[in-house]
Parts: sequence; structure tokens; C-alpha cells
Amino acid sequence: MKRTVIVMILCTLLAASVAFGCAANNAAKDEVYYGGYADTSDSYYESDMPDAPMAEAETGIEGKTATAALETPLSNRKIIRNAEISAQTLEFDAFVENLTAAVNEIGGFIESSEIGGRTIYNQTRLRNAYFVIRVPAAKLDAFLNTVDGLGNVTSKSTGLRDVTTSYVDSEKHLEALRTEQTALLEILKNATTVEDIITVQDRLSEVSYEIESYESILRTFDDQIDLSTVRLNLSEVERETIVEEETFGQEVSRRFKESLEDVGDGFKAFGAWLFGNAPQIIVFLLVNGGIALIIIFSIRGGIKRRAKRRAKKLEQQNKEA
Repeated sequence: MKRTVIVMILCTLLAASVAFGCAANNAAKDEVYYGGYADTSDSYYESDMPDAPMAEAETGIEGKTATAALETPLSNRKIIRNAEISAQTLEFDAFVENLTAAVNEIGGFIESSEIGGRTIYNQTRLRNAYFVIRVPAAKLDAFLNTVDGLGNVTSKSTGLRDVTTSYVDSEKHLEALRTEQTALLEILKNATTVEDIITVQDRLSEVSYEIESYESILRTFDDQIDLSTVRLNLSEVERETIVEEETFGQEVSRRFKESLEDVGDGFKAFGAWLFGNAPQIIVFLLVNGGIALIIIFSIRGGIKRRAKRRAKKLEQQNKEA
């Protein structure tokens, strides 16, 4: 009985050494899964950067990891960089083809894409697309410059997040959990009763779960740090939006040109509708023309018949007279 109590006390002490990891684990998970998107402010997250005096005053693993994170050189900090772009293009297919080639050339990949707008019934409808692209973080700026040259970029935002504190903290918790796992395995070797074995194995299962959880968090951090996420909204347009400021003369010239283009597009659309629907129009004219002729001939026949009856009636009246 005493031995069982001793085993339970040892397990409790080992568990207590990393018990604070649960809260930190949840916080790290929140940062990984809910904070991995582009920040439009181009600034560090203040929550990831605790004040130095407070970190210095801490004791134990948390205080040490916070202080270590603050002392990490800038080149070794864990930075997540993402971007969002909105662009227009006059040549949709060429843009998508060139974008795909640029992503492959830079060593990235298109994580997901969605293209819509044009249908089999309406080939004139303008298309739109949404891409989620992953590119090496070190080549993010080069990729953004490439996209600038593919079409008319109407908006672009980049953001970064410093997750050094969370990353280092997760590493320390993982190290402590692995130390506890080793100690528990040693205790398990020397356990002699079924109750002792069950107690240690239960704690080992909890520790193994926590280890897997922290390893997953660190892998996700590494993925987000190594590969930047670019979200691209692409719109097919007939005329690109003017981003630069125009002079009065440039605006008048542009509006006059656009007005002429609108008139031309109107005639073009009418011509396309007329010739495109020519078979239906011809059938419509033939059917309705045939019906109209039948009606006209019927009316004319009726008028002639009535005229003949009147003439015959008058002739009969004249004979009787």
C-alpha cells in the first residue's frame, strides 16, 4: 500500500512539473489555428511580445522562455508573413496560366482555387477567381512583385506576426514532457503491482497526448513560418480601374474614350445577339409570318365572299323588281 502511495506521489509531482502546460498549450493552439492569417497592419502582435521587466521577474520555465524569446536575435526570430492581393485582368486565361507558372517557378504551390462567373449559357459573363497560394517566406516579396506585373493590382496588404515567445515556450514544455515521459517509463519498469502499473500507464497516456499536441503545434508553426500564405482575389474586367491619380485632361480623355468604347460595345453586343440568335429569329419570322398570311388571306376571302353574297342578293332583288 505504501509503495502504491509513493508511486502516486511521484506521478503527481511529475504531473505538477508540467501542469501549467495545459493553459499554455491551449493558448498556443489558439495562436496556431486562429492567428495564421494575414495581418493588414504590418506590425508585431503585442500579445506575443511581453514586457522585458515582467519576463525578467518570472521564475520557472515560463519566465525563462519569455526572457529567452526576447533575447533571440532578430534573424532567428519566428516570424509568420502573409499577404492579400486584389487584382484585375483583361486576359483572364493568360493571367491564370502565368500565375501558375510563377508559383511553380518560385517553389510554391496553389493550395486551393475557385473560379466562377462564366457559364455554358452565358459566355459573355466576366469571370472571377480566388486563390490561396503558399510560397517560401524568403521569396514572398519577389512573388508579390511578379504578381504586380501580371495584371492591374488594385490593393495589396502584407502582415507579419512574431510567434517567437509561443514557439520557444512550446519547445520548453515539450522538453519537460519528454523528461517526464522518460521518468515515468523508468518508474513503470520498477512497478510491481497492477495498481502501480495502471497508475503510471494512465499518466503516460496523458503525457503522450500532450507531447503529440505540442509536436503538432510546432509543426504547424514551422509550416506557417517557412511558407507564406497569399490570398489572391482576381476579377476579369473589360476596363481596368485607374489606380494612379489623373489630371483633368487625362480624366476627360479617358471618359471620352470609355464612352466611345461603350457605344462600340453596344453595337457589338447587338450584332452578336442578332447573328447569334439568327436561327431563332428566322423561325420566329417564318412561323409568325405564315400565321399572319393565313389570317390576311382568311380575312380577304371572307370579304370577297361577303361581297359576292351582296352582289347576288342585289341582282336577285333587281330581277324581282
